[in-house]
Amino acid sequence: MLNPFYPPYFGGTEKHLYEVSRRLARKHDVTVLTARLPGTKHESIEEGVRVVRTPAWVLKHLPRPLPPPLPVTPFSLFELDREARDADVVHIHNRFVYGSADVALIRKKLKKPLGLTLHNARVQGVDFATDSMAQFYDDVIGKKTMAECACIAGVSRATIETTVPRKMWGKTRVAYNGVDSRLFNPRVSGNEFREEIGFDGAIVLTNGRLVKQKGFEYLIRAMAGVDAKLVIFGRGPLESELKAEAKRVGCDALFYTKRVSDGKLAKMYAACDVFALPSVWEPFGMVLAEAMACGKPVIGTNAGGIPEVVTRDCGFTVRKRSAAALKEKVKTLLADKGLRKRLGAGGRKRAVKKFNWDNTAKDYEKMYDEFVW
Repeated sequence: MLNPFYPPYFGGTEKHLYEVSRRLARKHDVTVLTARLPGTKHESIEEGVRVVRTPAWVLKHLPRPLPPPLPVTPFSLFELDREARDADVVHIHNRFVYGSADVALIRKKLKKPLGLTLHNARVQGVDFATDSMAQFYDDVIGKKTMAECACIAGVSRATIETTVPRKMWGKTRVAYNGVDSRLFNPRVSGNEFREEIGFDGAIVLTNGRLVKQKGFEYLIRAMAGVDAKLVIFGRGPLESELKAEAKRVGCDALFYTKRVSDGKLAKMYAACDVFALPSVWEPFGMVLAEAMACGKPVIGTNAGGIPEVVTRDCGFTVRKRSAAALKEKVKTLLADKGLRKRLGAGGRKRAVKKFNWDNTAKDYEKMYDEFVW
């Protein structure tokens, strides 16, 4: 398994890789090749997974639209050449970092089957620079990488259909992200978080990096005039701009920018009455699945993979970039406690059954059985 980062660095991709790798390691020999971060060893066994970390410089402050942080690993090809010799399959988890040199080594020299997981869909509708750069990469380099793959997993069907050329769809399979339904569950109390912020009224929560693709400005406008507090959990370059927008429209918004544990995050979900994610581009929407697991009604948009996560049994999907549509559904849910309870229960049931990491690991095994082994 190849990815630029691995725990203790945690993002959505790293969470997916960690959960899948440790489950696959119960029956298979799994090695993760990644960048070495401060405080980590060159080689270790972690929950049955052999983790090999190569020396790296991590670039944290890159100009837009480059996605920070980005590791530079000058010895990664040497390590890959050594580690992959006995592998049955080499699986890439970031198509933007591993390019033609890595693919050539894996396919031409080592002659190993190549797998790829698409954690991010083809970028559309973020901004001109980001869209153009990412789409150029996919059209020139990404397409060649995908052509060399024996199998391709996507975190949603939408991710596959918007990113993989149609002629390659036959070797693709969906491997949804999972959620820890034991940690994120309806029994968690939100009282501690409510006491922390000093508020006992209705709360609408959203969660994500403060960037264009999340569409937070539309939710801020939707909340203007609504008798509820909007809690925006996240950090990012648009913080000042979004705070100014909240002040301009008269939205009662709290920007919560602290780093929190998953346990604290579960308490934040528990404290809210409604969870909303107003994304304009979203491959999956992990935070929606987490909120559902906590028994909360959710509102998402029709962007990317969100409609595969949110069904009528657990919440609403609305048009992206529509503050009016968001406002309508927020007001509908806040006005009807019975509806919130019913949709929350439906979301919990769906999250536990559909979005769990055991299923995701089995999806990988089925894919390898079909295309590799």
